[in-house]
Amino acid sequence: MAISEEPLDGVPRVYPPRTPTPPCGCDSDPIAALRRLFVDVFQSGALSRGRDPATRPVFLRLHGVAHGRLVVRPGLPADLRVGVFGQQPEYSAWIRFSSDVQPGRPDLKGTVGIGVKLFGVAGEKLLPADREAITQDFVFQNHDVFFVDTARDMCEFTCLSLNGKADDYISQHPITGQILDDMEKVVESALGIPYWSVLPSRFGADRFVKYKLEPESPATGPPVPDYADPFYLRADLHARLRQQEARFRLLLQFQTDPDTMPLDRATVRWSERESVPVHVATLILPRQDLDQRGQAAYGENLSFSPWRSLRDHEPVGSIAEARRVVYEASADNRRNVNGVPVAEPATPRPASWPARRSTAGR
Repeated sequence: MAISEEPLDGVPRVYPPRTPTPPCGCDSDPIAALRRLFVDVFQSGALSRGRDPATRPVFLRLHGVAHGRLVVRPGLPADLRVGVFGQQPEYSAWIRFSSDVQPGRPDLKGTVGIGVKLFGVAGEKLLPADREAITQDFVFQNHDVFFVDTARDMCEFTCLSLNGKADDYISQHPITGQILDDMEKVVESALGIPYWSVLPSRFGADRFVKYKLEPESPATGPPVPDYADPFYLRADLHARLRQQEARFRLLLQFQTDPDTMPLDRATVRWSERESVPVHVATLILPRQDLDQRGQAAYGENLSFSPWRSLRDHEPVGSIAEARRVVYEASADNRRNVNGVPVAEPATPRPASWPARRSTAGR
């Protein structure tokens, strides 16, 4: 039996949620429709079936949460000292490694992502709820293009997928099918591969960039992981960071041609021959124990959104606009259900908690 509930925002919800039929509202307001499909149907549907704790609707497979720092390259020319790259020489950071696979599926051939949260970033942020936050987020995945071009395309794909008709969309959009096939690649280690922001952002008033994270050196240490282990990426990440630090170069790829490097056609690859990425900072993850008490829980309770950002780094394009709405709504939903604060942290969690000998009774 369906149960109706009147939430605080005045929009009635029905549990278990009903999947709307095509076109799901994609033809009239694709961003609002995407919010409904991802949050009210997909995420809340998992909750209504008993998922506990509440999870993200995408990139919910946690591999590990690491602390680190982002060090801006000294001596950057003035035109690169924009936003976070012109404030501090370095920032404390917390980093979440994950894959976009649902429970019951192995890590193998899932899309791997990194969420990076910097602390100590001064200035007004774009998300109204976090306007005074001292954090700045960057979000990456291990494929350099998205599988659809626009928010409407994403909405239509999601609508048909939730109605069991993803193959119908792919048959009519072969580029999407090819990119989805290309994204199913074997990853040996989350520390040994490049990541891209995929979508562009502003870089100051009149320039646009995409971001890239590139390992400073190949991952070394443990042997090739056991692909039979459904959680092998977690095992590999934890083992490597117990043995050695990891470093990624943060690079900017500037838009040099608006025709070949469009802002709202996310399947189009920006050629690294036309615009060679520029190294502006280094993300350093020191040697650490990712199983340290509370570390994974801390990272899982964080929210990562490219819109938690200075205006100098404002995301652009319709898929970015959809992310702003969907990421904020799904994060609030998840954290409210789990009973954890919705607000951004004011200070980063300490990298470690020193063991202290009890003096009770002395």
